[in-house]
Amino acid sequence: MNIVKLESSNIKRLKAVQITPEGNMVVIGGNNGQGKTSVLDSILYSIGGGNTHCERPVRQGEDKAKIVCELDGGIVITRTFTAAGGTNLVVSNKEGARYSSPQAMLDAMVGKLTFDPLEFTRMDSKRQVEALRTLVGLDLSGLDQQRKDLYDQRTVVNREVKSVLAGVEAFPFYEGVPQEEVSASELAAELKRRQALNAGIVEKSRALGEIESRITKGAQHIAMLEDQIAGLERQLKQSKEMKISLESQAKQMNESLLGVVQEDEASILVQLDDIQDINKKVASNASRMRLSAKAQDLQAQADEITAKIEDIDKQKAAALASATFPVPGLSFDESQVLLHGIPFSQASDAEKIRVSVSMGMAMNPKLKVILIRDGSLLDSSSLSMIAHMAKENDAQVWIERVGEGSECTVIIEDGQVKES
Repeated sequence: MNIVKLESSNIKRLKAVQITPEGNMVVIGGNNGQGKTSVLDSILYSIGGGNTHCERPVRQGEDKAKIVCELDGGIVITRTFTAAGGTNLVVSNKEGARYSSPQAMLDAMVGKLTFDPLEFTRMDSKRQVEALRTLVGLDLSGLDQQRKDLYDQRTVVNREVKSVLAGVEAFPFYEGVPQEEVSASELAAELKRRQALNAGIVEKSRALGEIESRITKGAQHIAMLEDQIAGLERQLKQSKEMKISLESQAKQMNESLLGVVQEDEASILVQLDDIQDINKKVASNASRMRLSAKAQDLQAQADEITAKIEDIDKQKAAALASATFPVPGLSFDESQVLLHGIPFSQASDAEKIRVSVSMGMAMNPKLKVILIRDGSLLDSSSLSMIAHMAKENDAQVWIERVGEGSECTVIIEDGQVKES
């Protein structure tokens, strides 16, 4: 379904125009400020809802504006505006019968009339993605935000993993050292105990030597007393008693020394000398193990986040796979539109226009009308390609173009159709 006749009076810069398009491409020419844009706006205002209307659609100085847009199949659309802001819509068939819900009827018939192929090609990558999402009715913004939040979270965790691992490498690892630091006070106490024990042994050995020496002297004294036994009876008795007492002490000391071996003091002294170095190594090993464990925990967090991101990517891929795109091979990711897997921005200008026009035609399957503004940006080859596509798809393309070249089918001058 196409437009077979357009009448517009007092819409924006227009005074009164009547256009009966021929063929599949209508090129509206003329100089700037003459009303070319108002012709395309007339089509948009007649078919689109209130959100397509500008704030002041009525020509300055006039009280009322009117658009009559006749479609093949006998459907006539009449839209009026008043300078006070009022508007009225009537849609009738060829027999004159009016539709009770005219805008709903038009909305069901019109797809994306406002889609402008040239505007789409000039958008940046993100706006193209949003436009294509809107066209195919695929909203992945929630998943995109979840993915971005997780990606940012994983970036923070990975940065912390690197920082912690750097800390791990700052601590050398030492083999053969205890897991806990050695206590200097405990070693000192052990050394003191061993020194006291060994001093006691030395003292007992010295006392034993003295006792043994006295025993020897006592024996000599006894021998001497025996020679003097008569006069030294008392002394002999005392000496014998003394000898018995000393022998008893000697026996006790001898028994206390049986099986007793002096313990090594040197090893404790060496440990005390090395304790700071040992404890330094113990602390280094402990720090390294602690940071290694933390790094493993953080890496586990990062892996978990990565799994969530991959799950979101699968959900998005499934959504994209189930979506119906207007052009074969067209898709998008979170940052750009793709054509056969290649960024749309890398396509040639001709390819971009071909795809964008195809999108516009596919988005308007019933009323195959496409409006292209800034048509002056199209060269002759692009115009020919669009004309061919319009004819091939039985579509109607209205193009606004500055100038009065031979390609123009209608020239607008001072708000009216210029007579040829």
